[in-house]
Parts: sequence; C-alpha cells; structure tokens
Amino acid sequence: MWYAVLISPFIALAVAGLVREYLFWRSGEFDGGQSCGKITVVIPMRGVAPWTEENLKAITAQKIDAAVEYIFVIDSADDPAYSLASKFGRVVLNEGEGKSAALATALKYADGDCIVFADDDIRPGPLWLHHLTAPLSKYHAVTTYRWYLGRGLCHKVRLAISNMGFPAMLDKRSRFVWGGSTALRREVVDKSKLAARLPKYVSDDYAVYSAIKELGGSIWFSKAAIAPTPDPECRLREAFMWGIRQILMVKWHAPAGWYAGVAIYTIGFLLSIALPLAGLLLSHPELLTGLVLHPINLAKDLVRARGVAKYSGTPVKMGQVVATWLVGNIVLPLAVWASAFVKCVWWRGRRICR
Repeated sequence: MWYAVLISPFIALAVAGLVREYLFWRSGEFDGGQSCGKITVVIPMRGVAPWTEENLKAITAQKIDAAVEYIFVIDSADDPAYSLASKFGRVVLNEGEGKSAALATALKYADGDCIVFADDDIRPGPLWLHHLTAPLSKYHAVTTYRWYLGRGLCHKVRLAISNMGFPAMLDKRSRFVWGGSTALRREVVDKSKLAARLPKYVSDDYAVYSAIKELGGSIWFSKAAIAPTPDPECRLREAFMWGIRQILMVKWHAPAGWYAGVAIYTIGFLLSIALPLAGLLLSHPELLTGLVLHPINLAKDLVRARGVAKYSGTPVKMGQVVATWLVGNIVLPLAVWASAFVKCVWWRGRRICR
C-alpha cells in the first residue's frame, strides 16, 4: 500500500502528459494566408550523402505564394557540397567556423522579409515552406520538428532520442526552436542582432531562441511542417553519440532543463523498470505497480505518431512506434546518464568541447 501511495503522483503526471499530448494533436493547425513577400531559406552544408540531392530537390520544390531565395553556406569550395548546392541556389563561403557562424554569414546576404533556417538532411513535402512561414503574420517565429524514417535498431535509437524534444514543444511556455526548420520575421533578426549573436553559441537553436525570448516574441509550432528525415545508413554507435550531443546542447545552454531531465529519466527508469524487476526477483508484488507507467507512455507515443501522420503526411508505422518505445526505455536513460560524463562531441568533423 505504501508503495502505491508513493508512486501515484508519478502515475498522475504520466496521465497528464498523455492528456496534454492528445489535446495538442487534437487542436487545429494555423489557418491563414501567406504574409511573406520574399522568403530567404538558409541551408548550411558540410559534405554530402548519397541522398542529399533528393533532399535538396524536395526543399527547393515548394508550392508557395511568395518569392523564395535559397542561400547555401559551405566551408570550402573544395567541399563536394559546393557543386551540388550550386544547382539549387546561391552558394556563399562560411566566414567563420561551425553551423552558427554559417548562419551568421548567410544573414549578411539574405534580403527576405522572412528568414528560414533549414538543415540539408530533411526531405519535406511541397507545402512545408508555406506552413512554416504563413503563421509569421501573427507570430514572431515558427518552428516544427523532424521525424526520422528508416528501419532497424539504429533507426529506433535515433527516433527515440530525437523524440525526447517533442514534449517541450507541446506547450508555448517550454517551446524552443529547432534549427532544422525555423522561420523568423525579419524584425526579429534585425532587432536582436542575430548575426552577431549566433557565433557566440555552440547551438544555433539556443542562439535563435534566446533572441526571440529577449524580444518577448511568440513561437508557433507548425504540425503540418513536420519534416520527414531519411536515415538509410544509420550506424548504432554514431546514433547514440549523436543523441548524447543533443542532450549536451541542453546541458551547456539550459542546465536547469538538463538537471530536470536527469531526474525525470532516472526516476522513470527506477519506477518502471528497476523496481518492478526487483519485485519479480524478490517476490515483492507491490513493486510491480510501476509497470502501469508503460501503457500510459506507449499510448502517448502512439497519439503523437498518429498526429504526425495526420498533419504532415509523414508515413508512420505503428509497429515501428511500439518498437521505438521499447528501445527508448533503455536507450534514453543511458544517453542522459552518459551526458553527465562526456565533455566533448564530434559534429561533422568538428570536435566541440565545453
């Protein structure tokens, strides 16, 4: 009995999370026309993958009632990304080092009244840019999120870690901006002096987010702009280290959020896995109460997957969602705990330490 009383608040929090997920995906998408006269899409690149060209074709084949310019930022003219990007838009050389510097470089050339930052690994649908920019008539910034496409264990690890960010996106009070697809009003870029701010941050997401918040700006999450992201050559170790890097960005730029995450995933692992296992081995059935958290969390993931499929048209198989949930029960706490000890990460050939 005592254990049931102890765990009941955590069960209530899990149910509240499920309800919030359901209400978020039940709410509608932004319904309004295009307000941008000209849109500048900035895409930093380093190297190419066999599927990069198909991604760029999708990014640049948008149906939108606005003028659009694409600016690609490459570190060197010797990079194979230079010749590939030249087929799809203007190419400029990075005047600094890293992604944040690349975005800052592009802003010197961008003259759109709406600015979009995008990653080259997404493969969005033809209305992605419209859904990402139309809400700028009402909001200072619009963001969305990615959904990884693939098969095998590595894909499940990547998707599980990526989806850690979704809960924060559901509430405007905790919402951040994702650099893979974020749109800004020109006034936000100019008033915040974003070009000067960006190189000071390891994470471009947090540089943009801090600029918006300092201006008291509002952020809309576009469900219809969710970006499918093919990942056909996923490598397990690389995916896990990528996940640690994502968590480290939170640790470095929003330490309070990182500490909260450590507590949440540690408590969740203890209540739903470690203690129930101990209950089975030691014949303490009361410890099995934590197993009730699993169907609640799985239901939340299934609601999210259905919402992604409905609003963005991203192909989602529910069997893969269940498999991803199973993998996430182990991988997520491991990645969070590992982030407490890792000091340096690699990103596209760059060693980043803090």
